[in-house]
Amino acid sequence: MKTIAIVATGAVVLTSIPNVHGHGYIVDPAAQWTQGYPSNGYGSTIDSKVFGEIDGGKYGYGPTGAINILKANLPTKGGGSLGALIAKNQKLYSSDVDPDCGLTTFKESARSKLPASQLEYTGFTHPGPCEVWCDDTKVLFDYDCQTKFPGSPSKIPYDESKCANANRLTIYWLAVHGEQWQVYSDCVWLEGGSGKGEPPSTVGAGASAVAAGSGSSSTTPSSASNASPSTNSTSPSTSTTTTAPTTSSEEVGNEASTSGDETQTATTAPSTSTTEETTPTTEETTPETTPAAEETTPATEAPTTSTTSKCARRH
Repeated sequence: MKTIAIVATGAVVLTSIPNVHGHGYIVDPAAQWTQGYPSNGYGSTIDSKVFGEIDGGKYGYGPTGAINILKANLPTKGGGSLGALIAKNQKLYSSDVDPDCGLTTFKESARSKLPASQLEYTGFTHPGPCEVWCDDTKVLFDYDCQTKFPGSPSKIPYDESKCANANRLTIYWLAVHGEQWQVYSDCVWLEGGSGKGEPPSTVGAGASAVAAGSGSSSTTPSSASNASPSTNSTSPSTSTTTTAPTTSSEEVGNEASTSGDETQTATTAPSTSTTEETTPTTEETTPETTPAAEETTPATEAPTTSTTSKCARRH
C-alpha cells in the first residue's frame, strides 16, 4: 500500500506541472511580457490536421511533410497568411494568453525602437514558417525560418521602410515538429505610435477558445499507467509472506503467487485436523486468504468461510 501511495503522490505532482514549452521570442525590438519577464513558451496550438487528413505519401512525413502541406494549402485554404491561419484556428494554452499577442502585453510607457536593419529572435529551434507585420503591412514571410534564419539568436534582415510610422510590430512563428503545431505570437509597440491598436486587418482578431485540458491532459495517461502496475506488484509481495508448501495449514492451497504445483493441488490440501480428513471440495477460486479467520476454526469446514473473507480482504 505504501508503494501505491508514493506513485499516486508522484502522479499528482506531475499533473500540476505544465507541459514543457517550446523555444523562441522576439529580442529586438524588445517586447513587454504578461509575466513581467521574457517567456519562450508557446501561447496556443493548431492541430496538424487543420487541412484534413495528412497524406504522407504525397507530402512526406514529419516537419518536412508539414511544411509541404502548408505550402500546398496556406495560400488558398489558410486565409492567405500565417497570421490569418493562426487567428482562425488556434486553441489557446490557457485563458491568460492574449489571442492576438500571445504572452506579450501592451504597455504605453514602454515602447521600443526599431533596429536599423535586422530584427533579432532568440532562435527558431524547430522547423516551421514565420511572418512579420508592421500594422497592416506584411514585412516578411518564410515557410521554414529555422533554415532561413539559423543561429541563436537569429538575425532577421528586413525592410525598415515597411515599418515607417508603425504603431505595432507583430511576429508569428509556427513550429510544426509535433502533432499539435505550436504558435508563438509576439507583439511589440513601437516608439512614435499611440494606443494598443489592432492586429493586421487581413489577419483579424485571434480565436480565444482554450484547448481542452489547458495543457494538462497529456499527463493523465501517465498517471493511470503508473498507478496500475504498482497495484499489481504489491499483490505477489503480500501473498508470498504466507507461502508454506510443507505446512499442514489450509493456507497451502490459497497461495496464488506460489508455483503452479501448489496451485493445482489446492483442492486436495489436508485440513488442519489429523484425525478427521475432511475432503475440501470447496472451490478455491480466489487466490488470497485471511489466515486469522481460518485458524480460529481449524476442525470445521473453514474453506466456506474463508472464501468470503478472501473477497472482503481483496477490497
